[in-house]
Amino acid sequence: MHKFNYFCSVVLIFTLSLMIVILSSNLVLRASTIYTYHFNDSQVMNQIPYSVTGSQMADDIASYLSSFSGKDFQVYEDNGIYRDPVFTAEEQQAMGKARNILNIELAIGLLCLALTLAIYIYLWKNGFKEALLNRYRVSVAVTLVLLIGQGVGWATKAFRSWAYDFFIGVDLGKDSTLEIILGDPFYKTYILFASILGAILLSVLTYINYHLTKPARIFY
Repeated sequence: MHKFNYFCSVVLIFTLSLMIVILSSNLVLRASTIYTYHFNDSQVMNQIPYSVTGSQMADDIASYLSSFSGKDFQVYEDNGIYRDPVFTAEEQQAMGKARNILNIELAIGLLCLALTLAIYIYLWKNGFKEALLNRYRVSVAVTLVLLIGQGVGWATKAFRSWAYDFFIGVDLGKDSTLEIILGDPFYKTYILFASILGAILLSVLTYINYHLTKPARIFY
């Protein structure tokens, strides 16, 4: 039983850290706020030959990435009585693959969340509060390393190119609208939002863990 509890406490370190990093990354990419901020900050919407507002584009991207339907991604430009499509079939394919990756990532993040809750509740109910406090401190360090590593990785052009080729691998063609609006420097906004949300989640969980595991005091 002692070995099992020790094993669970070690697993908790990694499931908690992965949960924070994965879910913070996944959630920001499904929120329209990150795209609105990026479009306003970079002014990339002025570089595309379509009369589509940044808020419309942000809402449509976020809505698509948050959807689990089989509908293809598309944004339309109003042209009198007509609605002209903005994105090509290749760009739709790329966005479809991106959404599939986000859905798989979300499933992994939720699995880590379930394991974290199950292990934490099990150890807490069985009186291993000191172990939880110690393991949580290690998990904080691991989480910070992962958040920093994530930021450094996406800030590296070679890594971004490798990640796109490996996970997406769709040739968008010359003057791709999708590449203009979500290519460089979108990674800077992503790193900023993912790091902030990750830090917020870590802070909230730190507060909760402290109040659940703090030792009883004799003198106040």
